[in-house]
Amino acid sequence: MYENLIPPIIILSVLISIVIIPALLYAGFRKIADPVLPWHPLLLAVIALLVMGGVLGFMIKNGTSLIGTVAYYVLMITLIALAAMTPYFWFGKRTGIDRPWLIVSLLSFVGLVLWFLTTMGESPAEGPFSPFFPALPLTGWLLDGLAAILHIGNIVYSATLPVYPVLMAVGLYLEVLIIATLVYVLLGWLIAVDKGINPK
Repeated sequence: MYENLIPPIIILSVLISIVIIPALLYAGFRKIADPVLPWHPLLLAVIALLVMGGVLGFMIKNGTSLIGTVAYYVLMITLIALAAMTPYFWFGKRTGIDRPWLIVSLLSFVGLVLWFLTTMGESPAEGPFSPFFPALPLTGWLLDGLAAILHIGNIVYSATLPVYPVLMAVGLYLEVLIIATLVYVLLGWLIAVDKGINPK
């Protein structure tokens, strides 16, 4: 009976993730400050990560709940949207984009796909998690390297602590941030070339 509701729910959740949340975040930033300072979205990303750590710690200790799962989903989408829009506030009008939330929605969709790919691996119930690198090719090596250098692999890869999923969220945030930065830089360069300006 409820199987027919699954496809519309999935489509609605994707639309909320890549259109509504990025648009609301962008409008909220512009309402608070104009121009938006680069540290504004970074501060909100840090807050979202801290809240996510608390939510994950609560779920690990008390068991998974619907409210916790929804909160985790919303926080991840928020992080992805923040990573997608942060470079715009760095480069501003040099990108030549009149409606930045449209490109943010596209980059949020890319981030959503990357997030889906990170969930394709095994999720052990008790055993340690696998290294970050296979799921995060741009930043996973850095997280794995830091865990090895600091000799904290038993903490980082533990399935009974929220450290691994929070670091996975950090790595995903950084990957989307890198991709978004490259896109905005490329757009700015193309605009400069189109206007006959020598891009620096």
